[in-house]
Amino acid sequence: MVIYINVRNILSGAFPTRTNREVYKFMRKTVKKLTAVGLTLTSVMGLVACGSSNDSNAAGGSSSSKEVTKPDKFTIMCDSTVVTETNGAAAFYEQLKTATGLDFQWTRPDHSGYYDAVANAFNSDETMPDVVLLSSDYYALYASNGFLWNMTDAWNSSETKKSGRLISTADNVLSALMVNGEDGTKAMYGFSPYRGNGCCTYIKKAWLDAAGINTADVEGKTLDFNTYYGYLKQMAANKGHYVISAPGFISNEAPYTNYLPEFYQQASYTFYKNSSGQYVDGFAEDKMKEALQRIQTAVNDGIIDKESVNNSTSNARDKFYSTDAGSESGVFTYWAGTWANTLKTQLATKGLDNELIAIKPIKELGTYVERIAPCWCITSAAKNPEGIFKYFIDKMLDGGDVQMLWTHGAKGTHWDDKAETVTVEKKEDQPKTYTEGQFHYLPGIEKPDQWQTKNHIDPILSIANFTNGYVGESLIPEVARENGEFFAENSQVAVPLPMTSELSNNIGDINTARTYVIAQVALGYMTVDEGMDYYNKTVGSLSNAVLKSLNK
Repeated sequence: MVIYINVRNILSGAFPTRTNREVYKFMRKTVKKLTAVGLTLTSVMGLVACGSSNDSNAAGGSSSSKEVTKPDKFTIMCDSTVVTETNGAAAFYEQLKTATGLDFQWTRPDHSGYYDAVANAFNSDETMPDVVLLSSDYYALYASNGFLWNMTDAWNSSETKKSGRLISTADNVLSALMVNGEDGTKAMYGFSPYRGNGCCTYIKKAWLDAAGINTADVEGKTLDFNTYYGYLKQMAANKGHYVISAPGFISNEAPYTNYLPEFYQQASYTFYKNSSGQYVDGFAEDKMKEALQRIQTAVNDGIIDKESVNNSTSNARDKFYSTDAGSESGVFTYWAGTWANTLKTQLATKGLDNELIAIKPIKELGTYVERIAPCWCITSAAKNPEGIFKYFIDKMLDGGDVQMLWTHGAKGTHWDDKAETVTVEKKEDQPKTYTEGQFHYLPGIEKPDQWQTKNHIDPILSIANFTNGYVGESLIPEVARENGEFFAENSQVAVPLPMTSELSNNIGDINTARTYVIAQVALGYMTVDEGMDYYNKTVGSLSNAVLKSLNK
């Protein structure tokens, strides 16, 4: 949840000390409440296009002229996006300690209960970690309540920023991390070493060919919706069934319209700030009505699979990989980069034609949406935040040994470059032989029948290049690299929607009504107008209360 809550206002008094349990109880209750209604970590994010921002006039932070000392022992809390204990984390910790000269203690809560553990840890200064990894939603929550250190100045004077190794879209990634602090001033309270990635639409070339559609008319072209829909109808007629099977008619996490972007186009599922600077309920706008009509029509025309209403992401992937001609889908909107190669690999494994075309965003959509990556934050409990930033966070992208550790894990445990022959379990007849100095992954510890993969930083998504070239570059599939670049060129980073207490109290009921209306309209049980009438009668007053709070 993206939460901006002014605890001062809520408690009708001066902001209590950070050891005041009432504040922490309120925050934990908010998190648990939103979790209890089935909302995911990013489920209340509103998305608006975000360009580069230069708004860094925030108070606090470190001064470039201040002497920075290496920190003493400090604590780190993170989730399973960093190599886990069961897969060789101890070796990663040890080599990172050697490379940085730092003494740190790691706390690794179970992934499924990670944010409950974070909330409990923030119960007091004694249990609060010095460093914490947060998704963009919880990042906004803790930043707005004064629990995170303002690192704006530290970043501006950092070695990474001055290195010349940042990718062209790095500013877009980091500007999205400018959020409101306790005083309402925007600042950078966290750092993301990699892009958040997002989804693009893939079309099977075999389906285009079978329908008599010239690939050159699709690949690299900016289609309008009518042209795109015409191609979908041709493919459906050729196959005799649906073309698209999506993981739901709407996603349960931001960006909500991620899996059917061509049909939603500019419609917003949730609240957003319009061009006039006013927050509006995107779901109640005409653009959403038009989107719902497009989806209903596509279901009626047999373009979109009716079972999308219940599909999980794995269900939708299975239909894209299916060898059953009656259930196979031919168009799939899914994650870019590494997944582009995974989709091709899975299709080939099933004996299917695996040539895919990632289409550019259609004219009416304009751009794909890139989500905000998780970010590393220094808490108010840290005794030496300047030192932690300089010697820990800034070193993540040092262009050398430390970046290698964060990208691939520990040498000799997760990867190596010595001359050897290695195999994974169940594939002993397929050994891989490497020469001295040749980078290669090792068999998995947790899953010995699979090869190790990246650590925390996906090399395709890293916002900074290596100093002397990337030694594992040959292992990045060209398909993944090209698709990652394609997505970066055709997407914009999202920013979170601030949350008021009214929004936090009502978003569960509002989203339940929205999801219900979409399903009912898509399947033809309601007309668009009936769906909107239901929405307004059911939660219209709640929506108005939220808008009133957002537009104060």
